[in-house]
Amino acid sequence: MHQAAAATVSLAALVLSSPVSAELPAPVNSGDLWRITKTEWSQADETGYAKFVQIIGRSTCTTLESCLAISGNPYFSPDDPEFTGDCADMAYVLRAYYAWKNGLPFSYQNAMRTYDGAREDLRYSANGNLVAGRRDAIGPAPIKAGPFIARIGGEVSTAMFRTHPDNGDGAMHDDFYPVAINREAVRPGVLAYDIYGHVGIVYDILDDGRVLVIASHPDRSVTRTTYGPNFLRSKPDLGAGLKGWRPIRLEGATKRADGTYAGGRIRAAKNSDIRDYSMEQFLGNRPAPDGDWRYGDFVAGERTVDYYDFVRRKLAAPGFRYDPVAELRTSMQTLCGAARDRKIAVERAVSAGFPRRKHPERLPPNIYGTYGPWEGYSTPSRDARLKVSFIELKRTMKEFVDLVAAGDTSSVHYEGADLAKDLWTAYVEEKEACTFTYWRSDDSRVRLNLGHLQDRLWDLSFDPFH
Repeated sequence: MHQAAAATVSLAALVLSSPVSAELPAPVNSGDLWRITKTEWSQADETGYAKFVQIIGRSTCTTLESCLAISGNPYFSPDDPEFTGDCADMAYVLRAYYAWKNGLPFSYQNAMRTYDGAREDLRYSANGNLVAGRRDAIGPAPIKAGPFIARIGGEVSTAMFRTHPDNGDGAMHDDFYPVAINREAVRPGVLAYDIYGHVGIVYDILDDGRVLVIASHPDRSVTRTTYGPNFLRSKPDLGAGLKGWRPIRLEGATKRADGTYAGGRIRAAKNSDIRDYSMEQFLGNRPAPDGDWRYGDFVAGERTVDYYDFVRRKLAAPGFRYDPVAELRTSMQTLCGAARDRKIAVERAVSAGFPRRKHPERLPPNIYGTYGPWEGYSTPSRDARLKVSFIELKRTMKEFVDLVAAGDTSSVHYEGADLAKDLWTAYVEEKEACTFTYWRSDDSRVRLNLGHLQDRLWDLSFDPFH
């Protein structure tokens, strides 16, 4: 079998090896009313939500509305309102949608303030945020789900994820908590937050420890990637990393004759009551004596590794070892997907007619986080994540070459005779297999491959008005 084809088959086998049932609980609510039939989410409900997210992630949907309309979603009804949104919206909408369809309680933080009182963009606050307001899907009678969920998009942003884990308790509790790095805690439905204004939803954990993430974007496109340095680790104040949904419970509600609950209030679990709550993402599993997050160690087996390597090793199947050639192929396939997603983002802006509009007199103060056409159609943040991924690929390949040269068979598995040659062959095959075209302003068509994009990597930046 051709090596590139073999790598693709291997990737598919890894995905399919994660057990998942195509069956989900039957819907409790089929109309617009959000009838609450349970006071809290059970383990079975959380498992069902994980399956729901996994089915969406494994599909080929490209927008939030199309993700909810896939054939694998037993809750979809053509009478349902269409929900759309960016990355933060998608994270909240999927959770709210599943809660509605299954008669579960739901609450979300709909207002934030900076932790230190500074007047700055909450999405990029220097010292994180605190919850300033909440909205609950409860009332004296069942609420209407459509308007409730539709309002989420206007109230949430990535500012909701920028919180210190210790601020999670109380009436103004945080919706999320940092999870322990193990297979039980890191599961489909867990969120991956990047402090530079992006959040994704975990939909699969492969046998080789890679975490697959699905996310929407400001242009409403949905893409898939892997969790890595593109989700930057940072200080605890900013809440970066992998987050679970904080368990909530409906208390003081009245059970009606039809078995539904009315009224009551939402109470959230404290950090100390959550079994898989952990600060190891920030402090390491061997924290620094003074507790400084920058100096904690991540130890896997007897080896001290970086955070992202730690995540993979902890989540991988027993006995896992890195195959340098396979790692190169799968990483380049992921980069290819990101490059094609970027092409689509540019085409959306062109189709919307922005290049024909008058260019604004000034650029936004922060081109990586803004509003309007710049947020919806420019690509600086997407380009930054792409650059980070290329840099990380180079770093990891050098590390693998050094490990093989040192004869380290505990971490890497390579049976060939010439690693440099095999890596180069894989690189050439993968870059040439990844092709895409675009139209230039003179109406000529240009075909590129991944190698061309790599050569132009530091020139990439898309202004929607050009």
